[in-house]
Amino acid sequence: MLAEGCSRQSGYTLRLMPLWELSCDGVAIDVSTRQQRLLAVLAVQGASRRELLCGLLWPDSSERCALDNLRVSIHHVTRGLPGLIQVDRYAVGFSVKAWIDLHREWEVLEGVAGSCREALPGNTPLLLGWYEEWVLNEQARLLHARTHYWRRVAKECLACGDYSGAVESADTVLRLDVLDEGALEIMVHAQLALGQCISALHAIAEFRRRAHHEIGMSTSPALDQLELRVRQAAGSALSQAYGAGPDRWII
Repeated sequence: MLAEGCSRQSGYTLRLMPLWELSCDGVAIDVSTRQQRLLAVLAVQGASRRELLCGLLWPDSSERCALDNLRVSIHHVTRGLPGLIQVDRYAVGFSVKAWIDLHREWEVLEGVAGSCREALPGNTPLLLGWYEEWVLNEQARLLHARTHYWRRVAKECLACGDYSGAVESADTVLRLDVLDEGALEIMVHAQLALGQCISALHAIAEFRRRAHHEIGMSTSPALDQLELRVRQAAGSALSQAYGAGPDRWII
């Protein structure tokens, strides 16, 4: 059945973050679960051969049954959502008319989305509540790319003396991966440069608590040495602050 208001000239928007949502010219469309999964896997994998789609979507079904399921799903999508996907004898993929938030996110992460302030990666989870293996793999890949992006930004900020930017970017990494010790070290170095010794010590203590609580992990000797440096800087700052009033030391 044709989705109300949709035609072959319609513009589609598919969002997978945090939840699955399809709209046509700004109007939300109800789509069955089977068709949702087909469109989601196409968004993640790109144009794919039918055999691959069958293996991802119906891994426990026989080849014939999976192909039948795929054929039915494709029929419903092409009939109800005209122009959304392109189909040939061997492969299935999205048409160029579809705007997909996941694709935009990867463009940003790979540096092909322009340099405007709005072109920054987000931290919204992908397909929240979906637990298929192909979804979990993409979630892990996206998390890795996001943390790598912001860790690189944090390093660049630290290297050029933008210490506030380094703290902010490293904090973004730690919000994505609370056990990223490399990001913590960047943050602490930047806080040390800003004279924010108490904030740095709090960040280290909180990281140790999370590491021990979540995975029983001890922090590295490098972090121990960095903490010692912060404590020494804090002691020096306190000594200098005695004759200069309570605002002498930035915290």
